[in-house]
Amino acid sequence: MISKYLKDIPKLEMSLLPTPVHRLNNLSGRLAMDLYCKRDDLTAFAFGGNKTRKLDYLISDAINSGYDSIVTFGAIQSNWCRMTSTAGAVSGLDVHLILSGEKPPKATANLLLDTLAGADITYVNSTDRDDLVKEADKKINELKKQGRKPFYMPVGGSVARGSLGYVQAMDEILEFSESHSVRFSDIVLASGSSGTQAGLIAGQLISGWEGRITGMAVSRSRGEQSGKVFKVASDTLDLLGYKYSEDHLRSLVHVDDNYLGKGYRELTDSCSGAIKEFARYEGVFLDEVYTGKAAAGLIDYARRGAFGEGNSVLFIHTGGNIQLFE
Repeated sequence: MISKYLKDIPKLEMSLLPTPVHRLNNLSGRLAMDLYCKRDDLTAFAFGGNKTRKLDYLISDAINSGYDSIVTFGAIQSNWCRMTSTAGAVSGLDVHLILSGEKPPKATANLLLDTLAGADITYVNSTDRDDLVKEADKKINELKKQGRKPFYMPVGGSVARGSLGYVQAMDEILEFSESHSVRFSDIVLASGSSGTQAGLIAGQLISGWEGRITGMAVSRSRGEQSGKVFKVASDTLDLLGYKYSEDHLRSLVHVDDNYLGKGYRELTDSCSGAIKEFARYEGVFLDEVYTGKAAAGLIDYARRGAFGEGNSVLFIHTGGNIQLFE
């Protein structure tokens, strides 16, 4: 059902798909639940993560539209910038990054990988999005004056075309469910720039899957995040030409901000605890910004019995564990 809407949309194949799904046996026992994990940290390209699914579509679009360079922005340790730098490089596109914060004395983790991929980096001593957008616009104008054709890559790839990568992921989940006779009642993931959750929800609406997708907010309040997810999901469905009821779509958007803590990149005790549990009981490493907070919510839900007895739950590991090496 889903695949017919995607088959004619051009994309690259940087991601190694489908990513594996496996049962987390030790945590299932500890939490008295049936817990599975979809390993999107194993998309393979540039150390993996959810962004490569989006870049498969976005880089393809940039190349087909005749662009010769990419401009985007993010935090110094942005997973998005790491993957965009590498995807652009292997596709023959120069990548220009606008990074928030002062240049550190030593490049580590994601920033180190940005430099290895050859990205041109401009540092802006601000975390204000408007300041970063202003600098990105400045870079775009500079490149145009040089006769270049720069492609502005939206942060996180969280626009309709990028979110198609997670419409496809929903198709993979349903195929696994069918082939392994596992019926998931819930899908849990980190919800940041919103495109991953939006793509899954678009796939849910198209397929008619009746479970619940819960995005654990990692950067903004429930109300604001819900609005962003709804907008990207509706844009994605419009791009696919799929007719839908806005009320129905809105009813599928579930965001929980109870595990956000003080805000984006602000570590919480429950996040640290979740990272240790996944590492020590499953050999799966999470990060402190995204997946750790999502896992904290997952564990709390399980301990409170929020998933319901006997239900199977899928946790999506969206990657980002390079952040542990900051």
